[in-house]
Amino acid sequence: MDSFELGRLTDHDFEEVCRDLFTELLGVPLEIFPRGRDRGVDLRHDPEGGPCTIVQCKHWYRSGRAKLLAHLTDEEVPKVAALKPDRYVLATTVGLTVDAKEKLRAAFAPHIRSTEDIHGVDDIVAALRERPQLVERHFRLWLSGTAALGALLHKGPLLRSDWLRRELAEVAQTFVPHEGFARARQLLDEQHVCIVTGIPGAGKTTVARMLAAWRMGHGWEVHEVSQDIDEVAELWRDDVPQLFLYDDFLGQTTLLPQFGKNEDTRLLSVMRAIRDAPDKALVMTTRDYILEEARRKHDRLAAEDVRDALTGIRLTDLDLLTRGRILYNHVHRSALGPRQKRQFAARDAWLPVVSHRNFSPRLIEETLRIDLKREPDVATAMVANLDNPRRIWERIVENELTDEAVHLLEILFTYESVELVELEETWTWYRKELDREADGRRFRHALQVLDGTMLVIDEGAVSFHNPSIADYIRFHLNAGRGQLGALLASCGDMRQVERLVDAGRLADGGGILAQLIELKPALTSAVLGAEDTVDDNREDHLVWALDTAETIGSPSLADYVAQRALELPRWSENTKDLLRLANLLDGSRLITQEVSAEFRALVDEHVSSQISERVAAGWVQVNNWYANLGEPIGWLAEGTLLDDMVECALEKLRELAADPGDLSETSIGYLEALLSFLTDNDAHLLHDEEFRAVDRVREQLTQAREAAWHSLAERSPDRGRPVKLPPDPRHEQAVVAEFMSGLGNAESDGAG
Repeated sequence: MDSFELGRLTDHDFEEVCRDLFTELLGVPLEIFPRGRDRGVDLRHDPEGGPCTIVQCKHWYRSGRAKLLAHLTDEEVPKVAALKPDRYVLATTVGLTVDAKEKLRAAFAPHIRSTEDIHGVDDIVAALRERPQLVERHFRLWLSGTAALGALLHKGPLLRSDWLRRELAEVAQTFVPHEGFARARQLLDEQHVCIVTGIPGAGKTTVARMLAAWRMGHGWEVHEVSQDIDEVAELWRDDVPQLFLYDDFLGQTTLLPQFGKNEDTRLLSVMRAIRDAPDKALVMTTRDYILEEARRKHDRLAAEDVRDALTGIRLTDLDLLTRGRILYNHVHRSALGPRQKRQFAARDAWLPVVSHRNFSPRLIEETLRIDLKREPDVATAMVANLDNPRRIWERIVENELTDEAVHLLEILFTYESVELVELEETWTWYRKELDREADGRRFRHALQVLDGTMLVIDEGAVSFHNPSIADYIRFHLNAGRGQLGALLASCGDMRQVERLVDAGRLADGGGILAQLIELKPALTSAVLGAEDTVDDNREDHLVWALDTAETIGSPSLADYVAQRALELPRWSENTKDLLRLANLLDGSRLITQEVSAEFRALVDEHVSSQISERVAAGWVQVNNWYANLGEPIGWLAEGTLLDDMVECALEKLRELAADPGDLSETSIGYLEALLSFLTDNDAHLLHDEEFRAVDRVREQLTQAREAAWHSLAERSPDRGRPVKLPPDPRHEQAVVAEFMSGLGNAESDGAG
C-alpha cells in the first residue's frame, strides 16, 4: 500500500490535510482560522452550546520525539488547561511509541480522552492510506505518496527526459494548485490535448510540468518533445499510457527558428491521433503573442482543433490565498536565513507582494534566487522588482557584469540555445568586430560568472536560465545598448539572423527594427554569409527573406530572393511554401512583374505534376498532399486535373460505403477530410447515397470516441470536484496572515 513522506509538506499543508482527515475521523467540521502563535489552537470545532474540540498539529518531523515531548509538556499543557476544551486531539509528523503516547495522555488529562486521540506519523499515514480520495484532493500530499514521489525522484521507466529529471521534483515543492491548473487538468482529461497559453511569468511551464507529474504519479510515461512534433511518432508505444510534453512549442521569443517544415500540418495530425487514443495525452505551452503571430503565418493553427485545446493561465487565476501560498512556499524553501525569512512574516512585507498587480511566480523565484545575496531587505527588493520587472536583470546586466559577459548574453540571444564550442566561436567573432580582446581565458571567465545565475550549461549546450533573461536582452538590444551591426556581422547561422529580425517585428521591437532599417546592407550581407546554413526548406527561408525585405525596404535583399527563387528545383516537395512565395512575389513592390510571372508559371507546372502523381497513387496520397496546402487549389488545376481528384475521392468514398467495417480503423479526422473535400467540390449533390452511408458510420465513431472520453473522465481523480465559490478577501487575508506568521519562527522545526 502507498505511504507518504509527510516531511515534504509545509506546516500549513499539514494543517490543511489534518483538517480534512480529522473532519472525517471525528465526524465534525473543523475550521482553520487566524490565531496567535501562543494560543495552542490549530483546528477547532466549537458549536454554540455544544462541546468544543481542538486539534493541535505539530509538524516537527526534524526535531525528534524527545524534543517534541518536552515542548508539549512544558508549553502546550498550560495553554490547553487555560482553553479547557471538551476534547483535545494531537496530530504530529513525529513517530510516537506506546510509552510516549501514555506520557502525553497523562500530561493532557482530562482533555485527551485516550491514546486514540494522539496520532503520530504512522497513525496518520495509515489513516491516509484508507482515504485515497482525500489524498487526491491535496496535491502536495498526493505528491508525497510513494507512488507519485517514487515516479518523480526515482524516475525509473516512467520519465524519459533529462530535463524533467532535474526539474519536476524541485518545481513540485513550491507549486500551488489554482483555478488555471484545474482548468488545464480538466481539459486534458476531456480532450487528451491541452495547449497552455499566457503572458511571460504567469506559470505556463509550471502548470505543464505538474500536469506531467500528475499523470506520471498515476503510472503514465512522460516524454519531453524537445525539437519537433515528429518526435511523438518516434516515442509512441501502443497500449502504453504516455504523456508528451512540448514546452514553448512555438519558440520562446519568435516563431520561425522553432516551427519547422510543415509542422503546422503535422502538429494537427498528431493532435487528432492523440484525441482518438484514450491512453495518450499531449501538453504544449506557448506565449499569447507568439500564438497570435503563428496564427497569422500558419492558417492551420487557427483551426478548431487548436482552439478546442487552448486554455490560458491568467494572473487572475492566482487569488490572494493562492498568491500567499506561492510566496510562503518559495520563502519557506529558499536559502534565506532565519532573519530574512522573518521579514516576510510582517503584514507590511507580504501584503504588498501578494496584492501587487504584477505578481508573478517567476519574479518571486528569481528575487529569492538573485537578490538574497545582494539585498539586506529581500521583501522590499521583491516589491521593487514587481514594480519594474526588468529591474532584476537590468541592474545586473547594465551595472554588474563585465563587457565580456554582456557580449556573451547578446550572442546567446541570437541562438536561444547553442553548443558551447559554437558559442565561443561566435563570441570571438563578435568581440573582434567590436575591436575587443577575445582570448579563451576571457570567454571562460565570462561563462563562469553567468553559469547557474543567468545561463544553464547542460551536456555541452548553453541556454538562458529562464525566458525572462532572454526578454531582458531583447529589451537591452531594443534600447540600443548593444552593437546590432557587429552582431549581424558575427552571425554565421541563418537562425541567428532570423531571430534578430523577428525580434524587431514584435510589438515592442521598434528599436531593433529602426536599427535594422539603418543597417540594410549589413543585413543583406549577413543573409548571404549564412546562406549555406539554411535547411532543406529553402522556400520557407525565401518567404522570410522577402517579408523582411518588404519590412525594412531593402531592394538588395529582394534581388537576392528573386534570384534564388528562380533557382529553386522544380521537383521541390514544399508545395505549400512555393505557393506562399508565389503569392508574395506577385504582391511585392520590390519584385518585377517579369520575375513574379516566371516564378508563377514554374509553380503552376509543379502543382499540376503533383496532382497527376498523387491521383495515380490513390486518395490517401491526394489527401496528404492536399491537406498540406492550406488553401484551395481548384484555380490551379488545369483541364481534367480537379475532376480527376474528385473522382479519386469518390472511389474511396464508394469503397468505404461498400465495406463499413473498414471505417472502424479509419480516424474521424480522415473521414472529415474526405467528406469536406467532396462537399467543397459539390460531389455530395450527385452522390447522396454514399454520403449518407459514410455519415452514419462517422456518427458511430464520434459516439464511440465520446464514450471513451466519458469513461476516462469517470476514472479521473478530478471527477466530482466541488465547484469553487468566489473567495472572501477578508478571509483570504486572514488565512495568508496565519501561515505567513509561521515564517516568524523560521529557525524552528514547525510553527504549529
